[in-house]
Amino acid sequence: MKEIEWGEPTLPIVHIPEWEEEVKARMGKVPDILKRVSRIPWLRMAILRWPWYQAQEFSRSLSDICALVTAQENACRYCYGVARSQLRLFGYSEKMISNIEREMQMADLDEKERAFVQFSRNLSRSNPRPPKADRDKLIRLGFSPLAVAEMAFLIGNHCFVNRVSTFLAIPPMAGLERLSDSLIGRIFRPLIARKIRKLAWKESNVLNGSAESFPGVVQALRGLPAAKALNDAFQGAFESSVLSKELKVLMFAVVARSLECSFCEQETRTMAADLGFSTEEFDRALQALTSPRLSEQERKLLEWTRETIHFQPGPMQRQTRALAEEIEEEMLLEAFGVAALANSTVRIAVLLD
Repeated sequence: MKEIEWGEPTLPIVHIPEWEEEVKARMGKVPDILKRVSRIPWLRMAILRWPWYQAQEFSRSLSDICALVTAQENACRYCYGVARSQLRLFGYSEKMISNIEREMQMADLDEKERAFVQFSRNLSRSNPRPPKADRDKLIRLGFSPLAVAEMAFLIGNHCFVNRVSTFLAIPPMAGLERLSDSLIGRIFRPLIARKIRKLAWKESNVLNGSAESFPGVVQALRGLPAAKALNDAFQGAFESSVLSKELKVLMFAVVARSLECSFCEQETRTMAADLGFSTEEFDRALQALTSPRLSEQERKLLEWTRETIHFQPGPMQRQTRALAEEIEEEMLLEAFGVAALANSTVRIAVLLD
């Protein structure tokens, strides 16, 4: 964790009193990240809820491990520190955490659980993107198809938060990291763990009706709170007027093509056609990473999108910080969210492609 290069924040804190009151009512305080995403309503709501998603189809311990593995694979210093500290506060031993980090054989886990950890690692990394056969293996080992769908969402969920945190270069939560190893942390660990667990997001509503964006991906999660969570994010992102819909569709398409997801690329092709793109125009835009339909700032954001798929945090943050000198802050912030959502969506679509 200490070897991860991590720079200064790329965008400033923006105080929106009514938003901060909502966060305080839920969490008791307002973390740094929720102040930096405050200007984009759909993004701030996803960042408030998604990290606390409570899986229904598999154990809480696997959910805990997933957060650590995805943060490690994405080299998100902020999320890695939070995940590692929370595991300690939840009572996981340092030996077990180290074994997970080093991909060592874990006697504490059975074959099904080890397969889940490897699936989390491979899907987070997506280099190459894991085949659908990996999903089928989990089902053969005894996980239900719905459980595997929820796994894919949870991994994509963490990848989303990892990317937004990395693009923003959110400062690590030093206080939480110190607490997990402190005397006070050890003495009051059960109480602290219970307080953290209470932040779990239990979505009671289910998705009614059909999804307008990426309906196949959302449908794969039908019956889970994840379906509504993902659909709400799609609706918010594509209805927002900060960036053009043309840019957002092309950003998703760039990620889909780079990760060789034919399913998501076809979805974006259909969405582009609805916006008036011809087949040739769409293909030229993906090849050249530009389109006459985009403003100069949006063209720069589309070029940047390809760099968000596989990256090292230090160079990514330097590139993003340079981009921040040319792009309006609100546009850049929404681009962070759209690029992160695109990367997560394509990873979830491993269930379908």
